[in-house]
Amino acid sequence: MISLSAESVVSEKGRRRSRIILFVVCILLLILGVSAILGGVVILVLNQGTDEDGFALSNVYEVRSSACAFALWVSPAKIPSYLSWLGTENLVETKWVVESVGSSNELFVGWTKADDGEGYVNSFRFETPPSWNWFLWPYSPEITVPSSAVYGTGAPSRSPAEEPFWLASDTSSASVELDWSPVWDIEEGRNILIIMNSDGSSDVEADVQLAFKVPIFGWLPYLLIPVGAVLVLVVVFLFRWKKIF
Repeated sequence: MISLSAESVVSEKGRRRSRIILFVVCILLLILGVSAILGGVVILVLNQGTDEDGFALSNVYEVRSSACAFALWVSPAKIPSYLSWLGTENLVETKWVVESVGSSNELFVGWTKADDGEGYVNSFRFETPPSWNWFLWPYSPEITVPSSAVYGTGAPSRSPAEEPFWLASDTSSASVELDWSPVWDIEEGRNILIIMNSDGSSDVEADVQLAFKVPIFGWLPYLLIPVGAVLVLVVVFLFRWKKIF
């Protein structure tokens, strides 16, 4: 007849409880590890669909205007408060990509404060949408312009490049890329993207795209995959050498 002391029974229960706790911890670590690896791989795959600088391009909006300028009024974006600790420079980077289409004229693209740009375009014939939307989804930015209308009369008195108020501008017979930050204080008002022929003439033709990237997605996979692999290896070690079962 076999008898067990009270101490041995308590000890066995304690070891069993410890194994259960360790088992649960291992399962959690395994889930975290596999999730990190899969997340890193998914981001790597998605990054393959971006340009050489890591930007994803939106749909193309075709500007075919008989006016002297096409203008887009742009309001600032807002980063969710729960992500603000990461810093704007790590979450949002944008640029306008404007390609000249079917014209021998050089294309001018300018980015400016609305207070300056409004007075400028109101001095001649320009086209703008009464309302439009832009969205910064990772890997799929989007611009939606339902319709546009022409306002004003006449032509600019001088070429747009001669104006002093541009925050950023460039001229090209092929393609123009303008970097801009979509986040600023709403109290500063809106900004304007203005597309013109470099000589200020009428008949502006261009294809416009919004390019967007999340900078941390450039290096995050190279952190997630190794960390995930380490977690999985730790679980394997605990299962094999610590003999959880």
